[in-house]
Amino acid sequence: MQASNELRSPAGDVRVQDSIQATIKVTTAATFREAMSRVACSVSIVCTDGPHGVAGFTCSAVCSVTDEPPTIMVCVNRRSAANAIIKANGVLCVSSLGTDQVDLSELFAGVGRVPMIERFSGPNWGVLATGAPYCTASRVALDCRIADVREVGTHSVIFAEVLSTEHASDGEPLIYHSRDYATLRHMA
Repeated sequence: MQASNELRSPAGDVRVQDSIQATIKVTTAATFREAMSRVACSVSIVCTDGPHGVAGFTCSAVCSVTDEPPTIMVCVNRRSAANAIIKANGVLCVSSLGTDQVDLSELFAGVGRVPMIERFSGPNWGVLATGAPYCTASRVALDCRIADVREVGTHSVIFAEVLSTEHASDGEPLIYHSRDYATLRHMA
């Protein structure tokens, strides 16, 4: 029989006492953000276009999920104006930025409050299979159809199947780390 101050895993092999759980410090949003600022992330622009309009935002929360079918995960704040448009259009394209594209990252992060349609006015924009815009000068573009969306806390977690890719540049990737832009230094 299990004691009342012990928890057993579903497999029945691990015990955790209540007193140990009581000593675990609960992480606040502020301490979580501070901890995550120490994790280096690639910087991308995530864009969509379709019957519900054109939109895009700067994103540091993109990762691969599986290669069969090729699927990525993108996280977008629910308060972002792009959130509803991306989900309604059902398509998105991720453009992974290089170190020479800080200005583009800031533009799509809302610096300067440039209207959305004007953010796409430069010469470096194209479309792939879905019709979602991608930056032709980006390091790589992943053109996707949304497969699933999960609402988790303040964000929508979007699982998107990659339909086509475009490789434009082998330049150094733009990284966000310690609340600032950075780049890679390859280890010998």
